[in-house]
Amino acid sequence: MAVMSKKEWLRRKRRKKKIRKCAILGAFCVALILFLLLIIKIISWIFSGSDDGIIKKVDDVKVTQKLLTVNEKTRPGTALTKVKSIVIHYDGIPGTTAIERRNYYEKLKDSSTDKNERESVHFVVGPDGEIIQCIPVNEAAYASKSDNDKCISIEFCCSTEDGGVSKETYESLVKLVGYLCDEFDVSSENVKRHYDLTEKACPKFFVDNKEAWAQFKEDVAKAAKGKDFDTTNPIVKPSK
Repeated sequence: MAVMSKKEWLRRKRRKKKIRKCAILGAFCVALILFLLLIIKIISWIFSGSDDGIIKKVDDVKVTQKLLTVNEKTRPGTALTKVKSIVIHYDGIPGTTAIERRNYYEKLKDSSTDKNERESVHFVVGPDGEIIQCIPVNEAAYASKSDNDKCISIEFCCSTEDGGVSKETYESLVKLVGYLCDEFDVSSENVKRHYDLTEKACPKFFVDNKEAWAQFKEDVAKAAKGKDFDTTNPIVKPSK
């Protein structure tokens, strides 16, 4: 067996020391990267306010939380598997306010007329542009049948019998949908009408007027990118 020279022994020792230093430096870099990712995530949670499913503000519109009680009819408390689409509904009762619609869903849990009746949405947009959140966006709502576990549902309050809305309602609706598309990486093509999932004539104006629906999705795409949009959509009705 050959005897290692002192020079060779020192060379190997230096190499091992260098390898050890590189390993320590590599581990430090990995730990630093993980730490920075954690900080970024925490900051994202703080500013988005959606880590617990709560949305506090959309553009310049405040979102008011009036969460439904967890129950089997309107808020099952089950998690969304993945947000794949945003589904638009309307209330069909001209003049109804957002809080009235929210309270309708809250009272539904105590209804004994139909034990199988299940109905709710995540958000209601009112006639003055107010937005009420009824269910956290990390939970499912009873709004779109087989798609309940993978979509966020929004209901807007109509102002006219044909399903038209006020300028304020339209603006808040577009901003809310645009925000959610950006937040959950949903394209405007996956913004759907209730009709697209169930063939129910909801929301009526967008079912009856395909051009208005196409423009709405264009406006949502602009809002998702932080761009301005106008309110020339025919769904917007002049205030009486």
